[in-house]
Amino acid sequence: MARQQLNKTKKEHIYWYKEGKLKKFAYRYRFYDSNGKRREKTKKGYETEKDAELALIELKAEILKGNLQQVDNNNLTIQQWVKTWYARNESKWKVSTVAQYKNAIEYHIIPELGQLKIARLTKSRYQEFLDLLANKYSVSTVRTIHSVFNSIINAAVEDEIILRNKISKVNLPKFKSKQKEINENEILSEIEISKLIKYVNENESVTHQTLVLLLISTGMRKGEALALRWHDIDLENKVITIMRTRDHLGERSAKTENSIRKIDVSSSLLSHLKKYKRWAKEKKLSLGLKLEEMDYVLINPSTAEPISRSLPNYLMERAFEFGAIKRVTPHALRHTYASLLISKGIPVTTVAKLIGDTVEMVLKVYAHSLRKKEEEAIKVIEETINF
Repeated sequence: MARQQLNKTKKEHIYWYKEGKLKKFAYRYRFYDSNGKRREKTKKGYETEKDAELALIELKAEILKGNLQQVDNNNLTIQQWVKTWYARNESKWKVSTVAQYKNAIEYHIIPELGQLKIARLTKSRYQEFLDLLANKYSVSTVRTIHSVFNSIINAAVEDEIILRNKISKVNLPKFKSKQKEINENEILSEIEISKLIKYVNENESVTHQTLVLLLISTGMRKGEALALRWHDIDLENKVITIMRTRDHLGERSAKTENSIRKIDVSSSLLSHLKKYKRWAKEKKLSLGLKLEEMDYVLINPSTAEPISRSLPNYLMERAFEFGAIKRVTPHALRHTYASLLISKGIPVTTVAKLIGDTVEMVLKVYAHSLRKKEEEAIKVIEETINF
């Protein structure tokens, strides 16, 4: 790419150049630092010659004061700035955000862009980077990496490291669909639900029974069940509060704002939870421990430690191998819960609130159940209105 031509003006060190059809101004100033080393500072983007001249005066003042930070910004590499930015912000982020940012920075941004000077990064060079990513990774991954780097660049603008964000309007790959519609193979029938409950009651521990009942009776996500603590369950008022999730990155706040919710508990689930809490107290006492309200609800039957993140999947796999259900993941119980409610005529707005999703997402994901209700509605009309 050809270097942009700077044209002299009548003012010393001040230049003009073309940016598209617009005339812009810049300064280019050569000087010696305190070590006698020859330096140069160039900065573009000024709307008027006067603006460029005032900026140059400020630069000279900084040089006279011995403050060369602004001068050094032109030589700052992306890797150097990322290191500063990351150290400044890491303590503010959730553990999941730290993991996401580290992955984007260490495996993609630094290897490909790290040695470039941040002031010299162009939109076209960055677009090349994104296009390469798009050929290797999913749309979600590419957009995540861009989001991280865009935050890095915005911070550089705020710190006046660079004049503006040149990458905010690049072409990003588009999602085909945020969420696909589920099909019949991803939900359990009422008969399969009964078989699953029968299987866990006869073959699994009381903790595993509780896990299945929680998932199928409330529609909560697996991570929400793993993060459930006793103080989240109001046995007196028959309400469970969902506030958090837990996965391989640890515990953190719930997935979205909609995910933070209260769920009314059925009488049968309430009765089971009361019995399970008595069992948990006895189990902890047998190990010289006391059950606290801050303790996780689902605990290992042998050690009284929180159950592992992989246990729900293993449990569903054992139920499949036993012949109780078809092969599905624990998330199928959430799908089953929502589909069952819709099939029984529960309003979509209520279903969305119970499972912690938006109405739009429920309409998209559970379209098959809604179509069945529409077919039923047509039959009602046919039976009621005779021509």
